[in-house]
Amino acid sequence: MPSRIDSKIAKELTTNDVVETLKMFRHTQDDEMRILENFRGMFPKKIAEAMIDLRNTRQRARQKFSQGQDLFFTKPLLEQASSESLAQYRAKRFTDAGFKKVIDGCSGAGADSIALAQAGLEVDSFDSSEVATIFTQANANVLNVSNKIKAYHADITTTPLEESLPIMLDPARRRGLKRISDPEQWSPCPEDIKKIILKHQNACLKLSPAIPTEDLLSFFPEPKEIEVISYRGEAKEMIFWYGILGKENKRRATILPDRISVKGEIPLDKISTRELGKYLFDPNPALVRSGLLETVALQENLCNIDPHIGYLTGDQPLEHAFLCCLKIIDYDKLDGRKIRALMRKHNAGSIQVRKRGVTESQASLMKRCLPKPYGDKHYTLIATRVKDSHIGILAEVI
Repeated sequence: MPSRIDSKIAKELTTNDVVETLKMFRHTQDDEMRILENFRGMFPKKIAEAMIDLRNTRQRARQKFSQGQDLFFTKPLLEQASSESLAQYRAKRFTDAGFKKVIDGCSGAGADSIALAQAGLEVDSFDSSEVATIFTQANANVLNVSNKIKAYHADITTTPLEESLPIMLDPARRRGLKRISDPEQWSPCPEDIKKIILKHQNACLKLSPAIPTEDLLSFFPEPKEIEVISYRGEAKEMIFWYGILGKENKRRATILPDRISVKGEIPLDKISTRELGKYLFDPNPALVRSGLLETVALQENLCNIDPHIGYLTGDQPLEHAFLCCLKIIDYDKLDGRKIRALMRKHNAGSIQVRKRGVTESQASLMKRCLPKPYGDKHYTLIATRVKDSHIGILAEVI
């Protein structure tokens, strides 16, 4: 069970003795209990247990941060933190707008504060959690930007702030490791965030792309621009940009780390629906969540296979950063017997499963549709819904 890290323990974790000990045991092959025994021989029990938690959390942090093995997090703070690439991308907006100083109103473990400082900005960093404030300062020290960050243990909803400065807002959307889907339960709450944005005017509000855009717009002020960011194939963040931080377009979808964007407004015209053509196009989730799927479909003369699904189809191959192009080999009803017949017919030896509008898991679909190899070909199986029917589409990625 994870140890509880309070401010006293957090301060101890940042001391030289603990830091050097963790470095010494970084690459050991001993099991966790043996490492814990060593820690207990050198430090008090609570500190030793917190060191084990930090050591494990740092291993996961390496997926988000190039120096994650040296940084300080609790598990919830790591889950909340933006990946290094995302934080750096957002920081560039502030420098492009000409700002020299910024407020990070919900610093967490300092990922955004550090990215802003690395971009050359002075940062006033605030968090209502003292542990988060301690770790923000410690992480700034590790990454050599402590001279640009002032970390304050304070609640921005009750603390006077310099209203002329732009502000970065990333409300806490977790209780422990559990995600909170109701914005009213976030911290700060939407009403407090609204007051802050109206005062500062230039703001970046980081939100969850899992919540429908229209729902978020009912809680927060209308932004100048809404951007959805895709990272490693997932829609990771929805950003509401306010003031001069926003750009001329209303909507934007961005792929990181490539920094490729599609921008525009939601079109008034709806794209038409047609039967499957020769090719299927699987959109990047950021394109769907940003509302720009129809924009791209209209530009590229593509149609929906179903108005509620999001897969597009056409008769010509297409290279597009936001669309995975698949050549359709065959298709039938999503019935195990019929799909296995397709697999035999086309000598399928292995498949990757994509699905949309189907509740069955990818693992189950793979086992049911290709229980054994029927040849040496590799295909993609798209399990989806068209009108009232579920279908399986055998395809090859172009």
